[in-house]
Amino acid sequence: MNELVNEILKRYQPPFMVIGVTGSVSVGKSTFANNLASLLHQKNLTASVISTDDFMMSNDTLLAAGIFEQKGFPQTYDLDRMATVIRDFKAGREQIEIPLYTQELADIHPTQLQTIKRPNILIVEGVTALRLPEDVLDFKIFVTADLVDIKSWYLSRTLQETALAKNDPSSWRYQYAKMPLDELSDLVMKVWDTTNQTNLDHYILPTKSLADVIITLNGQHDVQKITYNK
Repeated sequence: MNELVNEILKRYQPPFMVIGVTGSVSVGKSTFANNLASLLHQKNLTASVISTDDFMMSNDTLLAAGIFEQKGFPQTYDLDRMATVIRDFKAGREQIEIPLYTQELADIHPTQLQTIKRPNILIVEGVTALRLPEDVLDFKIFVTADLVDIKSWYLSRTLQETALAKNDPSSWRYQYAKMPLDELSDLVMKVWDTTNQTNLDHYILPTKSLADVIITLNGQHDVQKITYNK
């Protein structure tokens, strides 16, 4: 990771820089982005991470538009609003309120907003990060791993989060928490095949060619290889 941080520092032009981080569902984008932010903090730079999910259309909006089953695909995000936020920061705005996506609701919070103060480096992570307009991203990162590992991480994470919701009727996962493990596992992987694999093949992988650098993770989520696109 030190190699990547040094590359970012070479490209950083004060006072503000935007890094986009994308990759498959469950590849570890959030963890990678947060680790990168911590390393940048160690270089005396302020770094903040925001998720593209915070700019997803609400479930009600998706249902009204008839595209709820496509949730997570590019057409279900307000990419224009996301780009406007970044351009406002680039223009010098110091603080902006943005929506908040919550995993508990699997939806945009109906009332709560989050306040983002302009850091030195803003890291935008999510499946649509590299679909932002060319002018708003200064450095683009694509995170990848073996598909077998990604699917295993997806299944493990989903089963764990569902188990944690067994005593929380407010969670959308509560309805699945008492399913037999084999039935739940089959359902989870069916969702992968019909939604996440389609998203990866048709919308996420095509943005790999736009990346400045490709980060390959091993089965333990550690960085195995860093490849720079020329």
